[in-house]
This record gives sequence, C-alpha cells and structure tokens, in this order.
Amino acid sequence: MDAELKAKAEEIRVELHQMGEAFQHGDDSVLLHWVIEGELACAHRPLRHHPNFGGSGKTLPPNARKNLFEWTARVFDAGIRSIICLMHPKEIRLYADLDLGSANLIEFYRDQGFYVEHIPWDDPAHRPSLDRATFQDELRCVREEALIAFAKLPKPVLIHCSAGIDRSATGSRIHLL
Repeated sequence: MDAELKAKAEEIRVELHQMGEAFQHGDDSVLLHWVIEGELACAHRPLRHHPNFGGSGKTLPPNARKNLFEWTARVFDAGIRSIICLMHPKEIRLYADLDLGSANLIEFYRDQGFYVEHIPWDDPAHRPSLDRATFQDELRCVREEALIAFAKLPKPVLIHCSAGIDRSATGSRIHLL
C-alpha cells in the first residue's frame, strides 16, 4: 500500500508541475487534476502560476482581483462544490490586497458558494532541513483531518495548498487509505 500511495502522490506532482508550466506560458485550459473522477480534484492555489501575478510567496496586487473571481467561477463551473484548503495563514494573506468583500480567502470561497474546510499546514519545502523530519508525522495528522473533511463535504471536493506539490499531492492520496 505504501508504494501505491507514493506512486499516486508522484503522479499528482507530475500533473500539477505540468499544469504550472502550462499556466506560466499562458495556457490555463486545465485548471485541476482529478484524483478520483467526479469526487476529488487537486489544484494549485488560485493564481499561483499566473503569468503576471504568480510566484511563491508573492502578494497579489489589487488588479488580480478579477482573475481570482474568474478562477473561482471556473472551479465552480467544473462542478467543484467543496474545497479543502491546506494553505498556511501566511499564504492566505497573499490575497489580502484584493478587496474581496470577505475577511480572507477562506471566507471568499464560502461567499462564492463553496463548502470549505481549512486545514492550515505550512509548506515543508520552505523549512530548514532539520524541521522537514516532522513531515511524515504531520502528514498522518493532516491526512486524518482531510479524510474526515472529505467524508462530510459535498462532492466533488477540490484540495489545494500553494504549488500543489508537497501538501496537496500527499494529502490527495486520502482516497487510497
């Protein structure tokens, strides 16, 4: 089972990496990756790889507001009804300058009609190497929380962190447990 989990996480990482590359070159035709068709999808955070606004840890400027609304509408049109967000509060703050009419990105999602579970988890890729040792322990805890959230949320569910590589790819394996 562990080998199957690792293989699925790697498949998700590859798909999201390819989507990110396409986004950066202006091709946003694929917005999410279906882990379980019609039930669970995985994606980058909104505008993470946008050619004008994207980047790691980059605060979004006010003129990105329209693009966030468009991203949200496309996700909703794709059938997504719920979101499990694994972003850390410091990543949520990247959207603070957008004047969303909501307290933060999580509340914005709710205001757009999504059911939302926020499971804050800092990005292990941005930690000192000694702190990365706790990743597997954290993964077990977050996976348990994500399983509970997935079970209770209306389907389909979108799970995302920031880049979709470490947290979302590993968290999306919940269907194999």
